[in-house]
Amino acid sequence: MPYNSSMKNLTDTKYKVSVVVPVYKTEKYLDECVNGIINQTEQNIEIILVDDGSPDNCPKMCDDYSLKDSRVKVIHKENGGLMSAWITGTKEASAPYMCYVDGDDWVDTDMIETLLKYTSIYGDNAHGIQKEIISSGYIIEKAKEKKKVSNGLPAGIYSGKELEDIRQRLLGEEERPFIMSRCMKLISKEVILNNLKYCNEKIRIAEDVNIMLPCMLDVDRIVVVPKGHFYHYRTINESMMHGYNEGFIPNLDLNYKTFMNIFSEKGISNGKYQMDREYVRMLFVELKNNELRGGKGYVKRAKKVFGRQDIKDMIRNTPLDVNGLSNKLLYTCMKHPNTLIICLTYYILLAYDKKTN
Repeated sequence: MPYNSSMKNLTDTKYKVSVVVPVYKTEKYLDECVNGIINQTEQNIEIILVDDGSPDNCPKMCDDYSLKDSRVKVIHKENGGLMSAWITGTKEASAPYMCYVDGDDWVDTDMIETLLKYTSIYGDNAHGIQKEIISSGYIIEKAKEKKKVSNGLPAGIYSGKELEDIRQRLLGEEERPFIMSRCMKLISKEVILNNLKYCNEKIRIAEDVNIMLPCMLDVDRIVVVPKGHFYHYRTINESMMHGYNEGFIPNLDLNYKTFMNIFSEKGISNGKYQMDREYVRMLFVELKNNELRGGKGYVKRAKKVFGRQDIKDMIRNTPLDVNGLSNKLLYTCMKHPNTLIICLTYYILLAYDKKTN
């Protein structure tokens, strides 16, 4: 569906956004993060910094921001993890739209103003806040590489039958139609609050999918913003998703059960089809993280995971279209996890990773 051109020229400072920033061990990056939010061209926002029991200088930094800017609210809490932090901030938010920025990332100063122009409160036919998600893309920031990531869907407004069709392919695609991150978006607070019951704080992999999936199955409208890459996602080597994690497979199993329940309760008929494909796609991440860690034991770990009978059956019974040389290599290794192929995969991936870090 094309955009209503009247959106482009209208502004309205009556409606504001609550920006929630989970903060934990990010003192090195926090100034860049918070300053980018404080200096937004849309000033009618509240900024909620959730100190998740950070043991460094972050708690004091958060308090200092609140002393300098009355829009900044600080919540200090015991450490409970990323999901616990943003949920706490959401429950304290007062604005009709939520925006999430992680404490080690940063955003362009025109992000919120731009995204607001595509909400249902703008335009000649504005009729109040709808249940909606407005999404831009983002930029992966690595030491030697910057990569723009866009939604798979073309820029535009999606509702009705178009939105129903998208719901049939939210997960399991090599390129998802919609970025399943709570960041780089404006999300109706009502939708988030109504779906917090599905959040499982034991999940440590694909945490954002845990909330975005039920939200995407509830909204009346989504918007993909054209040419928008306002959010800068900083990759940090210590991050769980960038190093091998022994708990990855147990978490993947938990995700499968949790997300299947969401699909079932929301009445999505092909939920199992999507989840089987998603499970196998996530096995690419497991294998890649194992290979990049390298060192003693990486062959044994790969054989243990991909020799598990249910995982072997899932890979065999869930065929995927795979593009890109690295993914094709990983797919071959997943289907044939013998020592030679595991070692070959390791050396090729390691050589590529050194070029981009």
